[in-house]
Amino acid sequence: MGFLDFLTGNQPPLIKDALDDIKVMLDTGRNLFAASSGRLLENEILDEDLSAQEAVICKREHSVRRAVLEHLNIDPKRELVLCMKLLTVAQEAERIGRMGRVMESAALLATHPRIGATVDEIRELRNQTLAQFDVARDCFLEGDIEKAEAVQDEQKKIAEILRGIFDLLASSDLPANRAVVCTIGACSIGRVGEHLASIARCVTEPLHRVRERGDV
Repeated sequence: MGFLDFLTGNQPPLIKDALDDIKVMLDTGRNLFAASSGRLLENEILDEDLSAQEAVICKREHSVRRAVLEHLNIDPKRELVLCMKLLTVAQEAERIGRMGRVMESAALLATHPRIGATVDEIRELRNQTLAQFDVARDCFLEGDIEKAEAVQDEQKKIAEILRGIFDLLASSDLPANRAVVCTIGACSIGRVGEHLASIARCVTEPLHRVRERGDV
């Protein structure tokens, strides 16, 4: 039985539990990313407990690791590659949560409202990245190659635009505080996109190539 067959077929209870945990991690990461980037880029009031959301992600990551370990203790030769990819996705999802907290910290550094053309560009990339969360989640849970490729293609486009924004910020005459805050925000968006692309590569690539970034 192959990787995609296993995802869409009958799975052992422990693996089903791990997949449920992955879903919760990515859904929570999406909410955390939306809230923290909204505070940073749209000057929204942050009325959510991001620390609690990050704690949910960490707890679920531990649950995935425990389920995989128990499964391998029962049958160490069955679906080893899938188990390793589950651990990889859990790690990527945990890092997404961490980057959301970085964006929260950047918002706290800001001394002025975030406005202007550069912020508008970064905000648009945030919106595009946010739209990829559900696709990345579904492509892994469903073993959908087309959705996985779509996530990777979109991330390459976003990364290319981000490189131009970094060049612009490096040569701009923005006040130091605003330049630093925008740079942290843009970098965080790029890193979140990289983690989503790595999740998608768990569907399309062998295990040893999952973390290869290529042109991203």
